[in-house]
Amino acid sequence: MSKWKNVRTYLEVNPYTGQPVEEDMPTNAAGRGAVAGIGVGPDGEPGFDPKKRKKKTLIDARSKAYREHRMKLEKARQRREERKSKLAQKVAENIDNFAREKYLEEVNISDYVVNTLRDIKRSKSARNLKLKGGSVKVDMNTANMMLQVLDKINPMNKKKIMDILDKGTKNDFMKVHGAVMKAIR
Repeated sequence: MSKWKNVRTYLEVNPYTGQPVEEDMPTNAAGRGAVAGIGVGPDGEPGFDPKKRKKKTLIDARSKAYREHRMKLEKARQRREERKSKLAQKVAENIDNFAREKYLEEVNISDYVVNTLRDIKRSKSARNLKLKGGSVKVDMNTANMMLQVLDKINPMNKKKIMDILDKGTKNDFMKVHGAVMKAIR
């Protein structure tokens, strides 16, 4: 007995009529695309005609077209060089605007410290104070106490404290902090 005897073959049926459905075109058919103008191969692609290929024109160095082309290239090269040289001149003129060292000499470190303390007091939040020996985290209460003392002391003592802060090290800031805390107690 053959094992294929009990195998049933299935037929695609139209769900409305119950009649078998006939395929209108097999899935592997490719012939009608070329007839309809849909691209199937090099002959059937729309807009492609192997007989009408564009010819490549060669430029001869002795021709007028080549001389005109060369003039265009030279003008473009000259414009690029002019733009490049203008940019280099502007950069050379404005290079002083990028120098930070001259501004660092004008601003005292003590002014930076006092301004940062005022910002901490105004924003009511702790902030890092960057100094030469490292950074110090200063909270609002400490900043408020230091500013009260700096505002109330006489100018001679204030100048001494500012000179200590101008050294810009973490240890000097901590010395001033210790002196301020002793003055408040």
